[in-house]
Amino acid sequence: MKTIIFVLSSLTVFMVCSCSNSELKLSKEAMKDIVDSRNAQLADCFKSGDAERLALMYSDSAKLSPNGENFVNGRNSIKAFWAEDFKTSKVIEMNTEVITIDGNTEVIYETGLASSKIIYKDSLYNVTVKYINVWRKQPNGSYLLDIDFWNKPNN
Repeated sequence: MKTIIFVLSSLTVFMVCSCSNSELKLSKEAMKDIVDSRNAQLADCFKSGDAERLALMYSDSAKLSPNGENFVNGRNSIKAFWAEDFKTSKVIEMNTEVITIDGNTEVIYETGLASSKIIYKDSLYNVTVKYINVWRKQPNGSYLLDIDFWNKPNN
């Protein structure tokens, strides 16, 4: 009798674990679709120069590291960072190229290159950065930036 109970208990634990793991899986294609959609929204926010709208792309506890510098922590600080940046620059165009993507339904990790055309002090600049984004699923099912880190490429 103890053997049957043990086997049934083990089977139940296995089934629960199997279900939990399969619920966390998300195909690379699905992750790429989510990331592409979110990156398009980011580009629209940058081109509009709307720091309020851009800040809503970040989680409450997000961390932003501009060009590998000190972290800007939290949505409100990130909004202030972008509002200050938008005072002196205007993004005309922004494109992202996803290089790697991984994760699960809760967190998506993305690396890539972002190329922008920016007007700064009456001059047009073409800027390319390499980035790492971590998108975290929110209770409402949307994905928000939880970590946003970029550096200028060395080449």
